[in-house]
Amino acid sequence: MMTFGGRFRVGLRAPSRPWYKLFWWDACSFLCLVWLKIFHRMFSVGFERIPEEGPVIFVSNHQSYYDPLINGCAVNRRQYSAIASSHLARFKPLGWLLRSYGTVFVAASAGDKGALKAALSELDQGSCVLIYPEGSRCETGFVENFEKGILLLLKRSGATVYPIGIEGAYDVWPRSRVLPRLWGRGRIATVCGEPIDGAALFEEGPQAALERLHQEIDTLRLEARRILRERSGGKWPPAGPLDGPSPGLQTRS
Repeated sequence: MMTFGGRFRVGLRAPSRPWYKLFWWDACSFLCLVWLKIFHRMFSVGFERIPEEGPVIFVSNHQSYYDPLINGCAVNRRQYSAIASSHLARFKPLGWLLRSYGTVFVAASAGDKGALKAALSELDQGSCVLIYPEGSRCETGFVENFEKGILLLLKRSGATVYPIGIEGAYDVWPRSRVLPRLWGRGRIATVCGEPIDGAALFEEGPQAALERLHQEIDTLRLEARRILRERSGGKWPPAGPLDGPSPGLQTRS
């Protein structure tokens, strides 16, 4: 468990970031947490496992536009860098806000190589990186297929991996909606799993590594769903297909 004083150990929490960006991260995380608590009663479990220092890769499912805010609030002890397409930087003030929050923009022409280089640079400095292996927001609420491109980052970095499961964000802000549902229309929970040694992840080969991550993240999603239902007295989320496991992994190139 991190002590209160540990929050101000800037050089350990985010070695690649100047102190003022870390305090800006804390301020934004606090405001986002207030929003998510008020409108969606967000609840987080297991994030005390995250170490105070050292390179870490967070691997999460991707249900909605809320997800970076959810992840940021849950892991706010460690500022992470999310890798995003440079076209998002053109939208003002979104681009400025994302950049100030530690997002690393990669030109479309650079493709996976640009994203890999940016992520490895952050990890080499002892910082954290967040990736969504589905590549984009899911269509169904399930944990969908993973892109194979994440394998190179996981293998070359050797960093510790923390799987994260999000549940409820799809109900309040699916891809089909421009704006989220507010005022009691659903709840959100996120669960952080046990750390996975980056080198040990590949002991049975790359496909097995992806399948393990997919299964662990889906198990965490289902645990978050169970927590939501328990805390809401069975009201949220409504019973449906998402009560079951996600379809098996079929990786994308």
